[in-house]
Amino acid sequence: MKFTFAFLAFVLAATAAGIDGRWNVEFSPRGKKAAAAPPRPFTLTLNTQDGKVTGSMAAAGKKKARPLNIQNAKVDGNRVIFTTVQMTKKAEAKFDWRITVDGDQMSGTRTREGAKRGVAFKARRVG
Repeated sequence: MKFTFAFLAFVLAATAAGIDGRWNVEFSPRGKKAAAAPPRPFTLTLNTQDGKVTGSMAAAGKKKARPLNIQNAKVDGNRVIFTTVQMTKKAEAKFDWRITVDGDQMSGTRTREGAKRGVAFKARRVG
């Protein structure tokens, strides 16, 4: 029994460690203006330690990158779920992220709270 528990803990830690690193994220534009819009780059940094996932998201802004800390992160095998909150001039915008990791690549969706559909993205690990 102790061996089984120790083995399971090791497998979960090893799986979560597969998400560690810095990822370059590009959203897939959609809608009528999708062809004219260039991909929007982001950097996602993820770290797992003691079964917890921490990290931040930095979007290229007009003046400098605006880092957003990830919240409520959960890992289930090669899937990661977390939330980011972005402050705007009028209110805050909450986004739910659903990610599937495959080696040094990931794909998923970012959905704004209250939206029917999310925006697809792909990412590559850079560090």
